[in-house]
Amino acid sequence: MMPKKRESSKWISSRELKDTTFIEEMPEGERGKPFVVTPLGTRVKRILICGVVTAKSTEETYTKLTVADNIGPFYVTVFNSEYQPETKEIADSIELNSIVTIMGRVNTFKTDDGTIYININPEKVMLSDAVMMKYWTGRCQRIATRKILAIGEMSKLDSPDKAKILAMGYSEEEAECAMRHLEHYKSYNLQGMLEAIKSASIVSEAQGADASLKDEVYSFIKSHADPQKGCKYEDIVAHMKGKNIDQAETDEFLNLLGSEGEIYEVALKRYKAV
Repeated sequence: MMPKKRESSKWISSRELKDTTFIEEMPEGERGKPFVVTPLGTRVKRILICGVVTAKSTEETYTKLTVADNIGPFYVTVFNSEYQPETKEIADSIELNSIVTIMGRVNTFKTDDGTIYININPEKVMLSDAVMMKYWTGRCQRIATRKILAIGEMSKLDSPDKAKILAMGYSEEEAECAMRHLEHYKSYNLQGMLEAIKSASIVSEAQGADASLKDEVYSFIKSHADPQKGCKYEDIVAHMKGKNIDQAETDEFLNLLGSEGEIYEVALKRYKAV
């Protein structure tokens, strides 16, 4: 039986997450964390962020990080879990002003007066660099801008019509986000969001080389994974070094593939393709 593909991690800015005010209700009898819906209509449970560590607090049972992108802060809590002890160890070793990439689950807390506080509980924490942060920032900008444009087109219609938005060349995800925005955030200040994301640094659209290298990592895992034990991390690193890609860059591609639900760890540092 093939493993179920996890929901993809969403690439969104701190501003989009901070302005979120809607939490979906969990179906009766279902466990786990609920999805939240952001002002741009993004339905989120897992998230991929990148930014600079601006604050850190370490305790025995948890470590708190404040990670800032080019717009504002994300708040991150890494718990001392028996299932992923290495995640807290990495968080504890990170110094202030380091750039990190974090993949994790969105955790919400709603007060009696309706205020929502959002925290990220990491599944992975990685040291990163300025190149990755620029790429992450640029991709977030492009994703958000497309959603804002789709929302604008949907708002012009007499009634929400997903088919018409698709016919304009927008994706299924963008059309659905536009519909969710109109349902939950009709009075939200989109212009303020657009100005905020435009204030972040712009990166080049030329990401073809990165995309092809990520595909190389995925193909190697798919073709070299043991059916039960998966593909060894060391073998992946060695293969990519043969293509002049260092270990840190390979780690970033593994993180991206994991965030998109394309690979998963069957055991510590052993990967299989979905």
